[in-house]
Amino acid sequence: MAPTNAKSLMKDFRASFRRKKVANPTPKIDAKQLVEEEEQAKLAELKENLAGNIPSRYDDSDLMAFLRARSLNVKEAEKLMKVDYNLRRFLRIEEFMKNEKQPQILLNNKYSVSGIIGFDKGGTLVRVINIGYSDAKGFLNVLSTMDHFKLFLWYIERDLLLQKMENMKTGNKKKQLAYILNMEHLSMSKLMDKTIVEAGLMALKLLQDHYHDVVKVVYVVNAPSYFSSAFKLFKPVIKETLHQSIKVLDSNWKEELVKHIDVDVLPVYLGGNRVDCTGDPECGEFIGFGGTIDDDYYPADFLDPADPEVISANVPAGSSLFYRYNIPSVGTRVRWHIQSKDNDIGISLYLDTEGSEVAHTEGKQKKKRDEDVSKMEPITPPIRLQCHLCPEIGETISWFSGSVVLQLDNTYSWMSAKEILMKVVIEQPGEGEMNNKKVSELTTKTQQQPTKK
Repeated sequence: MAPTNAKSLMKDFRASFRRKKVANPTPKIDAKQLVEEEEQAKLAELKENLAGNIPSRYDDSDLMAFLRARSLNVKEAEKLMKVDYNLRRFLRIEEFMKNEKQPQILLNNKYSVSGIIGFDKGGTLVRVINIGYSDAKGFLNVLSTMDHFKLFLWYIERDLLLQKMENMKTGNKKKQLAYILNMEHLSMSKLMDKTIVEAGLMALKLLQDHYHDVVKVVYVVNAPSYFSSAFKLFKPVIKETLHQSIKVLDSNWKEELVKHIDVDVLPVYLGGNRVDCTGDPECGEFIGFGGTIDDDYYPADFLDPADPEVISANVPAGSSLFYRYNIPSVGTRVRWHIQSKDNDIGISLYLDTEGSEVAHTEGKQKKKRDEDVSKMEPITPPIRLQCHLCPEIGETISWFSGSVVLQLDNTYSWMSAKEILMKVVIEQPGEGEMNNKKVSELTTKTQQQPTKK
């Protein structure tokens, strides 16, 4: 054997410290895959918790949307699903959708600022909204907050139905929509109006809670220079998924739109080649450009404080008032008329299944100091009624029996008390048709003392 010299020994020594290559290295962690696995695990947990009590209108994609809206918190997603289901029944949305001659829809069609232009290159329905042409203040004065809720749901549900029909042709399975927000003629006064901003925030919350995954993209075009300042008011409450979908386009917005939407689909005024049957480049046959709402539409039905059936309430700053009603049976008709003097008022409705056994004693119910709504089932989410602009007048038919608690919520206002007038009539099935006889009136009012947050 040849003698080993120092150089070869040093070479072997260094080689022994070299890291050997691993034949099968550990694969890199796929973050997207981990998220999908967690979502599927949470979905399975949610379905197990519901134990088969899932309304037929919801499929797995709807349940997943509720989970994402609540950051995959299963308990909160379950609550949100129940609120969504109850809200739809309370507003009687299915009946509303079937009647195109609803006064709210007819008014909207006359002063519409939007329209469907077709589908983008990916097969997603596109709706144009000429928001700068809207008489937003007028709409707030002629339609109540609940009416706006109904119209909001009507728009999305109808668009989703059209998207579903298109999906059957293309094989696409996503329930998503695309929007073009045209900010042309959007004034600073309109953009910064307090009541308009509050209405926008409420619509945003409704969208993110009840249609979390619906928005594919929002193209903002013709944005004025002060739009970014106004957008900051909304930015803190816009969730990351929606924020990523909002594309505020610069001066070359027409070129950007045609990258995603065919020129034969886009109207001329939006950078395409399309005109309507009359040759209108704005396609006025199917896209609305609004107008000032006629005075004839403004409400004239106001409550008379002298009416013995009208309740007058002063809701202190930082406080709530609670009213409890007995719903004797399924099919009970509930009518309401609520208005405030100078400001909005928050409301929430709750079903107290435990309190349903609180029966009438000589026509009266027991009086309570307050209401623990945390243990009750929400019928509606918290809603800020702008009933100082337009009275809240409506009705519903109960799908339950028991005690209903109405909360007049002023806890968000630490400076202003709210003066409220309201009339609530409860009729058993058939009685409204026979003689419109009132069978149940307000019997309990409790006041919650201001609580610091």
